[in-house]
Amino acid sequence: MIMAYMKNKKIFGFLIAGMLLHISPVYGQDNNKILQLIEQNNTQLKAARKSTSAETMDNKTGLNLKNPEIEFSHKWNTKHPNEKGKELGITQELEWDVISGQRKKLARSKNELSEMQFQQTRTSVMADAQMKLVELSYHNNMIKELQLQLQHADSLVNIYETLLQNGNGNVLDVNRSKLNKTSIQTELQNLNAQKKCIIESLCNMNDGKELPLADNFTFTMQGIPEDFEAWFKSIEPNIPDLNYQNKNIEIMKKNVQTTKSEMIPSLSIGYRAEFSNSESMHGFAIGMSIPLWENKNKVKKSKLEVEVAQSNAKDKYRTVYDELKKQYILSVELKESLQKQQQALNELNTVTLMNEALQKGEINLMDYLNETARYYELRKNKIQTEKDFLTAISLLHIYEL
Repeated sequence: MIMAYMKNKKIFGFLIAGMLLHISPVYGQDNNKILQLIEQNNTQLKAARKSTSAETMDNKTGLNLKNPEIEFSHKWNTKHPNEKGKELGITQELEWDVISGQRKKLARSKNELSEMQFQQTRTSVMADAQMKLVELSYHNNMIKELQLQLQHADSLVNIYETLLQNGNGNVLDVNRSKLNKTSIQTELQNLNAQKKCIIESLCNMNDGKELPLADNFTFTMQGIPEDFEAWFKSIEPNIPDLNYQNKNIEIMKKNVQTTKSEMIPSLSIGYRAEFSNSESMHGFAIGMSIPLWENKNKVKKSKLEVEVAQSNAKDKYRTVYDELKKQYILSVELKESLQKQQQALNELNTVTLMNEALQKGEINLMDYLNETARYYELRKNKIQTEKDFLTAISLLHIYEL
């Protein structure tokens, strides 16, 4: 039986060499090209852009004075039918927030706020797409790992079937090797099915159009900032969530000024003319609207809205900061864990030792499968850690997409 193992030594050696070459991950295809295509074709972003344009047009309405009012009346004297009169009036209301330009400034700020809302939507879509790319990369790495394990398992089946045919093996070992192979095949099939779903989801984000994804797509890893505080300060101006809150405070403050201008009596000027059979009269009229009841408590309400906006901004800042700090800490810890796992895999070389022991007849197939299963599990755990690391670092750089 030992001689039969020795005849297959080259097969075992080839398998081990192939598995050792697979230990270090390769980061190949550029994710940015895929993300750019999704940004260009994504229907949610297209709808959000149209919505932003509609809001911009809506904000531009009502920036001018109200339409002038024209009034015409025809009068007659019931006691003297021949005496008739006509009256013409043209009136234009003057609004202080329009004349002072406050309404236009407020509209510009609202347009900027609409753009920031779009950027929030864009960040959300891009982050979702990037997480799917991380998932796809993970599945590709796991599939590659299992394909190598399947090659190894298939060779084991062939070896034990040959031994059985030569009278040096037993049915139990053949069945164990086949069960091991079937288990790997099942897991591989499930991963391939999940991979297809991820690719389909990515294509749906690309308006149903196919993406140029390589079969062995691997996510390009980004770096970890050396100094979190300095890095956060550098990206803070580009964080849509914070920009939105700050712009909202600015709008609320401008709204206070606009509301105060509504408390100023508004004027209206106009032209008046009266015509009768005997004479005509011309002149102009000045009117005033005194805000006694209509705008009561509006200024107080506007000031309270400013305080609410300021509180929301502080809360959002803390939320964003804490989330990024959490992802930063995770990235650092997971990177260290990944390096330790990689070092352990490089040093342990369990499969090679077990292969030699199996060839020498020092262990049986059951022990061999149990020990190699532990080694394979460590390799799969390393791929999972790699995925967790890429997820953390992707969320850390979410506002730099």
